Amino acid sequence: MAAALLCVSVELLILRYGAHSRVGVAAIAVLVPAIYFFAAQAIREVTGLGLTSLRVTGIAAGLIALSLVLLTMPVPPTVQYVPFQLASIFLFLDGTLALARKRNRDAFENGLVALGFLVIAGVILRLPMFPALLDEPTPWAVFDAALFERVYIQCMGVLNASLALLIVARIVAKVIVGYRHSSERDGLTELLNRRAFDALVDRPATAPGAIIMCDIDRFKQINDRFGHHVGDEVIRSFACMLSEHGHHAGRVGGEEFALLLLDTGLDEAAAQAERIRSAFDSLYHPAIGPDSQLSASFGVAAFEPGSSVRAAMRSADHALYTAKHTGRNRVTVAREEDALPAPILSAA
Repeated sequence: MAAALLCVSVELLILRYGAHSRVGVAAIAVLVPAIYFFAAQAIREVTGLGLTSLRVTGIAAGLIALSLVLLTMPVPPTVQYVPFQLASIFLFLDGTLALARKRNRDAFENGLVALGFLVIAGVILRLPMFPALLDEPTPWAVFDAALFERVYIQCMGVLNASLALLIVARIVAKVIVGYRHSSERDGLTELLNRRAFDALVDRPATAPGAIIMCDIDRFKQINDRFGHHVGDEVIRSFACMLSEHGHHAGRVGGEEFALLLLDTGLDEAAAQAERIRSAFDSLYHPAIGPDSQLSASFGVAAFEPGSSVRAAMRSADHALYTAKHTGRNRVTVAREEDALPAPILSAA
């Protein structure tokens, strides 16, 4: 968008001071399509559509080249200016149509589509009248050139400014969302970080649920023996297993994780923990090999509506402590202190 605004500024300077020279007109023939090319890229960027295809860009470049050739020939100005204006329409229409075809557009994107088509209509209207902007004769002498220039520039100024504001607003919104995401997510696993997870558990429960505390067994030995890069891969693999359960998952310590399950009973939560434990127990990492088994321990606690989720987290943490000190690689339920049956009860 910055490139488009820069091209607009240069174009206005040329229209004011250099529009009557051949070099100035040639520069305008390049700048006008460039404005709409960069504007289309801005729209595509903020809506996740990707860049304009090379085929579309090549066709537009050919039209610009045709205008530059016609400028050296004794043909009417209207004919000379039509190709580069068609290039502008083609470039911007391609971006607007791509957005119009996008499914599930939000209100912002619908606004961009509407403004995009209005801008295109304005450029089409300008096709036969563009010479008036350069104080040259137009096909229809009934038009007052000064009036057309004043009204047209004002109307297009409003449309282009509105388009720019929408794009800038979306860029700012994406930056804010990005900062919020980075402030709430763990950089290694993309799970909630400790602060974000604490914010969840510090709220009173509005529905029944359960919380699972997890800890990778003997993780320091993995780091010491195979290196921190392998340790990071193990952490990411475990985090991926947690995130697949569709609940609030967080990394609350180096190798310690938590899973908040809403509308889930204690037995179901314990069963989910057992499925994760079993999957991680079966995980094979080529750097570690079959001789060194991966495992994790789990503590599970439930909470009721209106109760403290933080208190349930403490209970689950205590159950995790029990699981770690009664053999590891097991699931322990708070208050009952009964470990679910596991094929292997000793950590690697």
